Amino acid sequence: MKRYFPFYIFLLTLLAAACKKLDITSDDHTADVRMVGDFIHNNYDLSLLSAALQKTGFLDSLNADGPFTVWAPDNQAFKALGINKPEDFNGMNTDSLRTSLKNLVIKDRLYIAAIPTQLDNRYATLGNMTSYVSVGVIGNNADAYPAVFNGGMVYDAPKRNLAMKNGVVHVIQAVPKYVPQQITDYLSADTSLSVFVTLLKKTKQWETLKTDGPFTVYAPSNSAFLGYNLTADSINKLDVSRYNPLAFNIYTLCLQPHHILMKDFDVIGAYSEKLDIGSGYFINPHGNFTIWAPGGRWGAHSPGGITVDGGAKGQDIMVSNGVINRMNNILLYPDSLLIK
Repeated sequence: MKRYFPFYIFLLTLLAAACKKLDITSDDHTADVRMVGDFIHNNYDLSLLSAALQKTGFLDSLNADGPFTVWAPDNQAFKALGINKPEDFNGMNTDSLRTSLKNLVIKDRLYIAAIPTQLDNRYATLGNMTSYVSVGVIGNNADAYPAVFNGGMVYDAPKRNLAMKNGVVHVIQAVPKYVPQQITDYLSADTSLSVFVTLLKKTKQWETLKTDGPFTVYAPSNSAFLGYNLTADSINKLDVSRYNPLAFNIYTLCLQPHHILMKDFDVIGAYSEKLDIGSGYFINPHGNFTIWAPGGRWGAHSPGGITVDGGAKGQDIMVSNGVINRMNNILLYPDSLLIK
């Protein structure tokens, strides 16, 4: 059964609220007299989110009855994507932007303590996306448990559980990215991943990635492959039967039904947890990737410095049947997995 815990908010006079931008602070366990839309509009740290909501005509909708739970990326989250000022939204398709913003909103009043403590709780958003909310168990205060929404970590208090008259606001550290396409459609459309597409087709993983999944894919850029003289032509000429399949299947986690976002390990406190990917190999897909070869040999068959390519832009790209991360390097040296 879901439980609802109001969270404390900082009591400010209505005059102050009307006259200036407010910091995101709170210190009282009562619902605010303001509506969600007004709260976002009057917070400096949410000014870019407010600008996007105004551009799409969606801000006033958040002043309706609700209830709404809004997962609100702060200005720093937008700046990590290169969005530094309101005018940067002008070049975006208004309908697509509006859908992206609706995907930050759940038609319910969800405090962190009301969400089951597990990975991948699924909630429908106003944009018709299935969102993933994960909550860990660290500490004794359920309202303060670590939480992540579609890859964006929820800030600690006082930037979470902000109780409004018509809902609740949680400020998050990243802008979730969702593309309503299958994995194969997304990869095919990105010419900088064409070598990876060739690899997936050559190793007969491509057709499976068209199914429901979910799949988690780590996609090295063309430049990553070219650094090892791996081109589309050379990959097409490979005799893949000479290699342990993991040399190439690692990029899809062997097509197992995983939906892994980069902060999932953080939210459950499993910073050094190892995911078994078979053949004695383990992986920790957390920030800088760590891969163990058989015998627990860290980095024995993989390059160092494996991380997401493009920072926030390349991380946790959610699609209809999984998650894609663009990578700056290959994950395993293929020749290390030659069958002797």
